[in-house]
Amino acid sequence: MNPQTIREIGQMRKSRPLRVLHVLDHSWPVHSGYSFRSLHLIAAQQHMGLQPLVLTGPLQSVDDPQASDVVLDGVAYNRTPYSGLLSQWAITRRRPILREMMVVRLLNQRILKLIAEHPVDIIHAHSPVLCGLAALQAARSTHTAFVYELRAFWEDAGDPSKAKSLRYWLSRRMEDYVVQRANAVVGIAQSILKDLEARKADPKKLFHVPNGVDIRKFSPAARDAALADELGVGKVPVLGFIGSFYHWEGAAWLVRAIGELRRRGAVCELLLIGDGEEMPAVRAAVREQQAQDFVHVIGKVPHEQVERYYSVIDVLVYPRHRSRLTELVTPLKPLEAMALGKAVLGSDVGGIRELINMEQTGLLFRADDVDDFCRQAGRLLDYPVFREALGASARELVLREKDWAILAERYINVYDAALQDVR
Repeated sequence: MNPQTIREIGQMRKSRPLRVLHVLDHSWPVHSGYSFRSLHLIAAQQHMGLQPLVLTGPLQSVDDPQASDVVLDGVAYNRTPYSGLLSQWAITRRRPILREMMVVRLLNQRILKLIAEHPVDIIHAHSPVLCGLAALQAARSTHTAFVYELRAFWEDAGDPSKAKSLRYWLSRRMEDYVVQRANAVVGIAQSILKDLEARKADPKKLFHVPNGVDIRKFSPAARDAALADELGVGKVPVLGFIGSFYHWEGAAWLVRAIGELRRRGAVCELLLIGDGEEMPAVRAAVREQQAQDFVHVIGKVPHEQVERYYSVIDVLVYPRHRSRLTELVTPLKPLEAMALGKAVLGSDVGGIRELINMEQTGLLFRADDVDDFCRQAGRLLDYPVFREALGASARELVLREKDWAILAERYINVYDAALQDVR
């Protein structure tokens, strides 16, 4: 950023805050890595002097039927209601194409109404591309700077076996359409930006703002002895997974890998916390391995209790399977573990490699390779001092580079580029 621009933005922020409308698919209180990233980055922007405003799309009400306008951390979160027989039928019945068209239409109308009441300097839409399309239309019609943030490519959300399908092709074309017309584009991973460059996106408009963590919330704490007693863990080292049980996360694979680890003589237990589509496969793997005595499937726990569960785990494991999605997208949960000073063991897919420095802030094993998993897990189980040193280094990295108070500052460059481009 040149000195003249810095002065201009500084003067703008002194005279009035930079006003930013964040357009999201969903937000808190829906629990997901998506909503947690949004919550923390927007709160950090508010704290640093910007004036963020939030709007969620109509699908918020599908996951959160009680959704209503609310103020969180001093920021107004607005919702997009849907009414009328056609919109209700299209959205709740998940009618392909019609549903997506309805989401874009309703969200666009809500954006225009909201910014007419509360004028903004920037419209900042976050993937999926439906948010981007609605926001792009609104930005064009009002001559407002438009920023598009990619957390994952929408085409990768479906069945990977259908990569050559019409839906995949249309999704990819829509993503490219929004990216090429945005005034600035943010990617949460370097791999996403590289993919965009290969798709002919203008490198000058691409910015990297990785996942972060609120270090005030996630800080090292002593083991919760009462919880350990309640769960019946802690007498031997505890490996754990905390997150959503999507098929690509590998929770069922981890149960089988732990079974093999123990057959090779390791003394350990596994704690699985979360829920999702792979839960039936997880429970089946526990039965198959006869692992009821050393694998504890807890299910979903209240968000305000999650740090207690982190405290009773010695090593956090992220066994993601290799796919285009996991190669490109960085998960949020490993950063929470690193902020807590925990040892982290992850598969070597691209999204996790971007977070972990091998032998310095954690260990990596070859994805889907049980032998290599057992080898690396064994090192952490056999050498407590080593795993504690990895956790301490990981904590230092997070404090230095991954706190949202630091990462939020990067958006000043993004917003400046968007404002300059729209002029």
